[in-house]
Amino acid sequence: MRFVILSDSKGKENGINKNVLIKLLKETCELTPKPDLIVLCGDSVAGSSVEAELASQLQNLRSLIEEYHYGKPLIPVIGNHEVNNEPIDDRYEKIFYRIYNDMLPNTYLDGYNKTVFYADYEDTRFIILNAFHFEEKHRIAQKQLLWFDKSASANIKNKIVFVHSPAFPTGAHFRHCLDSHPEDRDAFWKIVQNRNIDIVFSGHEHNYSRRKIEHEKSIYQVITGGGGEKLRDKFRDKEGVITAPIAEYHFVVVDVYSAGIEVSAISYEGKLLDKFKIDKF
Repeated sequence: MRFVILSDSKGKENGINKNVLIKLLKETCELTPKPDLIVLCGDSVAGSSVEAELASQLQNLRSLIEEYHYGKPLIPVIGNHEVNNEPIDDRYEKIFYRIYNDMLPNTYLDGYNKTVFYADYEDTRFIILNAFHFEEKHRIAQKQLLWFDKSASANIKNKIVFVHSPAFPTGAHFRHCLDSHPEDRDAFWKIVQNRNIDIVFSGHEHNYSRRKIEHEKSIYQVITGGGGEKLRDKFRDKEGVITAPIAEYHFVVVDVYSAGIEVSAISYEGKLLDKFKIDKF
């Protein structure tokens, strides 16, 4: 199985940076084999306080992706811009799930408008979390944590987590991600460790970086935020960092096969930025 991750593609042309995103999508079409599905890891559109405008942006994004990957499943992860940054209720979440509702499985957590769910493809579980639910900004709060722990306990070979706000930001949003609530962040990461999560993907910082989080176990965190937003390479937290922030527009390709998981970050010019493998025995 192969899938592609795109994140932080917001811009000024109906909510997206269309020029960059089209270049990225064209590159993904050159992949052999072709991706089986697409993950949108948050801040895919600029967002708006006007509900009709947000709906238009999200539909515009989805329509553009479907021009290049028609019929491929989309796995949407909600970011802060999809909920207008400081939500006071769930009105924007409801728009988000309406746009993607036909793609969403019935494995969601009640009360989060289908923005917290898991999806199984072959021998891999994709677990999607919401770090921007109203009154839970940059938090995976108790209700989500309990659901996450249960969902991640399944006896399935591979488990991959997606959450827009990184647990361990490297610089551009240092101390303004899940790390702004250390107790909740640590409780989240304890589940990541205890339930044998293979890798955690996030966006939010507008670059690519990879680090190995060394607690009781070593687990990769990949930040991929190069879909079109203004790039940043600020670098503050260097602990465990393997690939320092790369300020280039890019997408990530993940190949899941019997012997392991291989991850490649590729620029919109087709340049390989990073590549690594997680062996599975």
